[in-house]
Amino acid sequence: MMARGRSRCGFTLVELMLAMTVFVIIAAALASSFLGGIRLLKATFATAEMSLQARELRDRLLFHVTPPHDGMVWTGLLAGTNRVSATNPQNREDVLNIHANPPVIQMDGTAMKINGQTVETVNQTMEVTFQDYGKEERRFFNRDRVDERWLNPGGMNLMAEASDTAPVLSWAKNKDNAEDRTRFYIRLAGRMDVAGLPIRHDERIVVPVFGCQQETRPDGKGGLDK
Repeated sequence: MMARGRSRCGFTLVELMLAMTVFVIIAAALASSFLGGIRLLKATFATAEMSLQARELRDRLLFHVTPPHDGMVWTGLLAGTNRVSATNPQNREDVLNIHANPPVIQMDGTAMKINGQTVETVNQTMEVTFQDYGKEERRFFNRDRVDERWLNPGGMNLMAEASDTAPVLSWAKNKDNAEDRTRFYIRLAGRMDVAGLPIRHDERIVVPVFGCQQETRPDGKGGLDK
């Protein structure tokens, strides 16, 4: 009587190694795609957040350089005028001193206080300059009432990319390429690193000096230079 041999089903060592290799390759590709998606999502959120914080800073600079305090609502650069000269009250000084170290915006304005149906006004002196000027961590603050958080919304690094060739504060240019003292520019050039990706935000805030007539050009650009 002959004994029957039993057949054995299974994978050889070579087949197992080949299957494991294919699995590792696919898993690595999926993991790389997943991590790349996470980094892109973080970068997208960071870009949106930096844009929102820049908008908040712009609104505060233009309309309220300092938060409400002492029962008063304080104005911003958009309603500011040239400061009266301390040495000669008949003259008014330039609102922008870009040669100071650090540069400074100096303007006069009017704050308001509402008591029932009565509106009181108080003369306001605005003096906006920088904290840590010359460093990547530079940020605006108001010398009249130092509140670093107010002009540094979200703690964003909104001036990290500013340089001498593209300064934070500058006068506009007229059609003859000379300084136009009726308006000035504030440049926000922020940068932050998120998940190894550099995130940048660059914009220019135009601040016309209240009470000054703006130049009109035949090309219809409204006097705004490049």
